[in-house]
Amino acid sequence: RTRTLVMASCTSAQTTHVTRVSRVSRSVKTTRHSITPRAVHEVAQVAAGGGMTAFFALAGVAAVATAGATKRIEARMEEAMDVAKSKGIDLSDLYYDFDLPGDAYPFGDAEGMDWVPKDWKPPKKGDMKYLPSRMLGMVQVRISLYDLLQECEQKNIDVSDVCVPFEGYEGPFDTNQKRMMELRKRLGK
Repeated sequence: RTRTLVMASCTSAQTTHVTRVSRVSRSVKTTRHSITPRAVHEVAQVAAGGGMTAFFALAGVAAVATAGATKRIEARMEEAMDVAKSKGIDLSDLYYDFDLPGDAYPFGDAEGMDWVPKDWKPPKKGDMKYLPSRMLGMVQVRISLYDLLQECEQKNIDVSDVCVPFEGYEGPFDTNQKRMMELRKRLGK
């Protein structure tokens, strides 16, 4: 297979020399194609006029892609939550367990809080604490950790030093990810 590098050099307003250099044989072939000023002008008009169309087309594609990704994340989150519930994994700490007053703002009183959207409402009991993508990740980590703990239990591997509450814990396994890595190491994975 040979790859071809195309180089163009203009010698006049109407003629362009196109040189093809083969990377394998290092041979050079030159051909002439005539490009008229009218053709250049027409291409420039299409590019200038189509700039806004292209921008809006790309913006539309991005919006559709974002909406599709959001729906996929929400569907995957529902599936993961169903799996977690079927395995008996507690997810209650991922939801608010109290109601904030209706006029409460996230960081103090309303004065100087012009940046808060007008339709903002404080979270209510049962609302998710995190956005769907983060929530999905947290649920997936808990499912993976649960599966690893079940494997350790079946193989009679002691994990009492790894499975301790996070409150007041100051050891090497201070995140779920570190705990999962240690469990995998003990399982020989």
